[in-house]
Amino acid sequence: MKEVKNRINRLRSFLAEKEVDFALILDPLNQYYYTGFYAIIYSRPILLTISQNETHLIVPCLEELHAKEDATVDKIHVYYEHPEKAHAGTQPFSILKEIIIQKGWKGAGVEKEKLPTSIAEFLAEIGVRKIQDVGNFIRRERLKKDEEELNLIRKAGKLVSLGVRESLKAIKENITEIEIDAIGHLAILKMAAESFAGSRVDLFAMSPSGIERSILPHVFSIARKLKRGDIVIHSRQVALNGYRSECERTVFLGNPSQKQKSCFQIMLEAQKAAMEKVKAGVRCKEIDEAARKIISKAGFGEFAIHRTGHGLGLSVHEGPYLRFDSEDILEEGMVLSIEPGFYIPGIGGFRHSDTVIVKENGYELITSAPSSLEECILEP
Repeated sequence: MKEVKNRINRLRSFLAEKEVDFALILDPLNQYYYTGFYAIIYSRPILLTISQNETHLIVPCLEELHAKEDATVDKIHVYYEHPEKAHAGTQPFSILKEIIIQKGWKGAGVEKEKLPTSIAEFLAEIGVRKIQDVGNFIRRERLKKDEEELNLIRKAGKLVSLGVRESLKAIKENITEIEIDAIGHLAILKMAAESFAGSRVDLFAMSPSGIERSILPHVFSIARKLKRGDIVIHSRQVALNGYRSECERTVFLGNPSQKQKSCFQIMLEAQKAAMEKVKAGVRCKEIDEAARKIISKAGFGEFAIHRTGHGLGLSVHEGPYLRFDSEDILEEGMVLSIEPGFYIPGIGGFRHSDTVIVKENGYELITSAPSSLEECILEP
């Protein structure tokens, strides 16, 4: 990760402005952002400190070699869980305490939303008297992607688009939601193995089917068999080396009703209107308003129960959020999902999602899959 040094330097400038000695980074995604090291999330603490002169990463022994291979840091400290090395230290916070006391640090920048009371008390007990939040600063930093991040997101866009297309091809009577997801997963993994050797790939998919389940915007796939007349919202995210793209499609197994066709077209118009608003300088709420105006005019406003979209990057959902009340302003290099949706009991749910990169005078579309009504009516 070539940009790590620049990110750390910007954080150091912020720490100096706030007159604190170091930042304690607990969020695994923020640790990855500043070091290039990402571990499987589990019960063992991993701690990162960033001061004006050095960076320290504290890891359990089973992550030692992994950290040495991936982490861009000045010093790696290791704690142990096996008796043969217990004499070298078994407690991560004992290592952190030693570093803080040795350096004489008295002021800490912390991610307040991620800081447990126990760690706040620990810092106070060892003489850290000043606490400043760095969480908002880091969130702002992550909003606007650099070219390295954007290239990974573009590649993830190719993978997620392939997964959606292959899953839609597989939809037929008696296939289950989880099988639909698995077919797309396999296509993505094959392409990743061929085109992005050595990269980490994370997959997420859900395919709620039928009128009752398609009105549940976020629900895990189950072993439900599809039948003629079903509506399906197939949703995917793919992360390549941590950076995400998203693509979702609403499809019909067999000919939909006239009401469903009408709703589908309204959903398409709403997504198009939202995308046409995207460019640097636009307020987030204006994008939501553009989509919501079309949905509300059709009489479905009360069923449009979520925002029109959200930011993408290292997190499944991150800022900026395209909400009706958001005054946040888009900047070039932000990445968005555009996904207005509405969910009508007795009729079904309707949502397409595509990922775009904000440009000065518009956007770059990085996902593609069947989108029109004709393409989304699948023969059983």
